Parts: sequence; structure tokens; C-alpha cells
Amino acid sequence: MNEQNETHRPTAGPGNGMDTEVRVTGLPAERLGEAAGLLAHCFRTNPNFVDLFPNERVRSHVLPRMFAAGLRDATGFGHVYAATREAKGLSGDELVGVAVWLPPGAFPLSTARKVRALPRMVSLLAAAPRSALRLLRYTAGITGRHPAQPYWYLEVVGVDPTAQGLGIGTRLLEPVLALADKTGQPCYLETMTARNVVWYQRLGFEVREAGVRFVTGGPPNCTMMRHPRSRRVGETHVTPRTDH
Repeated sequence: MNEQNETHRPTAGPGNGMDTEVRVTGLPAERLGEAAGLLAHCFRTNPNFVDLFPNERVRSHVLPRMFAAGLRDATGFGHVYAATREAKGLSGDELVGVAVWLPPGAFPLSTARKVRALPRMVSLLAAAPRSALRLLRYTAGITGRHPAQPYWYLEVVGVDPTAQGLGIGTRLLEPVLALADKTGQPCYLETMTARNVVWYQRLGFEVREAGVRFVTGGPPNCTMMRHPRSRRVGETHVTPRTDH
């Protein structure tokens, strides 16, 4: 999932909406709740979640819990990234983006991780009982589309709407894209807007399936795959023969 609509990567400075340089680091544990709130804000009008939780009040209550559960599960793998900036007139820094990656082999959840997540899942379903069955089917639909392991899974990335178009989404993804290239491993994600498909294509992703509905009657989505750069370069360059 994603919600960033990136277009370019600028330098920090006056006139481009960034008063100071953006820093990308691992998400500190003490900011997990803040990150969940940011993602909930980014996805509050996402068609998938509007379909799952039609009632806006219920959706605003459920999404922070859902993203908090995902963040708690993913942080142990060490690839949850936060983008922060120091805004003029504010003390401290401002969280403006979050990216959640799962490393190869980490999806779907192991039995132990499912057991740990069970109390939070029960709480989430209790908060939206009318959506419970559809949410479970949606989750199963996503899982059923995944390729065979190993691959890096971009579980979610979101950038605050006020900071979109500043290259923050690209910076949030760069650490794992570079690592995937280095280790020769592919990356996988789901998205649903044509604009984001184009943006991901600029980062080397290719559409794997289009028009995918993870639940009957739900909105269409795309699944995308990115092969490691070394492989993509090798496929487009022929090594000259030296045996003649």
C-alpha cells in the first residue's frame, strides 16, 4: 500500500516547502503511535479502506489501531523508516513520512507472530464488527497474490499530504532498494493509483497484475515487482564475445 504521489526530489531550502533538511532514520520505538497516526491520516480516503470501513467515524477509529499493529510486528525486523524535518517555528522535529518493509521470508506471518498479534486483531475487529468478515477476506486476498519467496515486501509507505512531491517517499524507499540490489533480491508491493504506478516504475518496479480486487466488489489495485538492478542491467546489456 502507498499514499505519497511523489514527483521529484529537491534540495532543502527556501521556496520549495522545506525549511530544513529531511532526515531518514529507523523509526524510534517511542514514535510508533505517532507513525500509526500519520499513516491513518494518509490513508483516511484510500478507496480500499473506504470500502472496508464505509463509516468515516469507524474508519478514523480503526486505522490507527491497524497501522499500530503492523508497525509493532515489523519493527523487530529493523526496516521501518521514518522521515523527519525541523519546521521553522516548531520545537523538535516533525514526522512527515513512514515506510514499512518486511525482509525476505517475513511474509506471511509465522504462527508465533500471529499469536502475538491476536489480541490486537481481536480488538480491531471488535471496533468494526460489521467490517470484520470483509477485512479478513481482504487480508486473505492480498496474501493470495504474493509471489513465491524470497522478496522484500513494501507493506506500506505514507507521506504527509503537506509534504508530498518533495522526494520524501523516494528517500524512504532508497535504503531497502539499495540493499535489495546489493543482495540480488526482488521487491514486491501493492498500489492502486495510476500516478503511483508511474512513480514506482521510475524506481524500477514493473506491473505484475493490474485490476486486482482483493475482495469481491472492492476497488481495483495493481501488484508490482522490482528485480534487483544487477539483474535488470544484465538483461539489457550483452557482453561482447572474445572467442573469435
